[in-house]
Amino acid sequence: MGQGDCTGRTAGEPPLRWRRPACAPGLKFASQHTDVVVRYRYAGRIREVRIPVALWAPFVHDVRTGVFDRLTPHDGPLGWTSWGAGSGQVARGLPDEVIVRIRHLGTMRENRLPQTIWDQILVAVRAHAIDDLDAGGDEAAADRRPTGFRTVHGSALPLVRQREGGSERFRGTQPRSHHSHPAR
Repeated sequence: MGQGDCTGRTAGEPPLRWRRPACAPGLKFASQHTDVVVRYRYAGRIREVRIPVALWAPFVHDVRTGVFDRLTPHDGPLGWTSWGAGSGQVARGLPDEVIVRIRHLGTMRENRLPQTIWDQILVAVRAHAIDDLDAGGDEAAADRRPTGFRTVHGSALPLVRQREGGSERFRGTQPRSHHSHPAR
């Protein structure tokens, strides 16, 4: 393994292919090795949350079914909301904070996210804007695949390629006014 840099990459690795969904403008998403990476800037610092690929699909499922819609305080009677057979946990922290705990391969990671960042993650997942982050490294497929946000909003339809002749595409067809009526 080579030297790592501040992005978690080792020397010789290709750069991360970030996805920036329009519905979550403060976030970037990528897949790296065995993690889905969520990067954001808050209070002048760049921060990341890493969710193991093995826990990403259960997380996405639970977001879309509303499991995280009402989080309880971490020190409350109901405590933590779990996903991924208990390997992931979420709870409300300070008034504007969400705590995400992830237990994977014998280690426990904890991230404290501002509520606004957590909300953007949920929106991006619900909008299908970051689908297939855990699909792996098929770069060609990733280039062809539209983002979920574009799909939901209808602009992911394939562009019609212009035929030779450009604007004369519909030769022989006379333009009609929108309000034209047949002659009587």
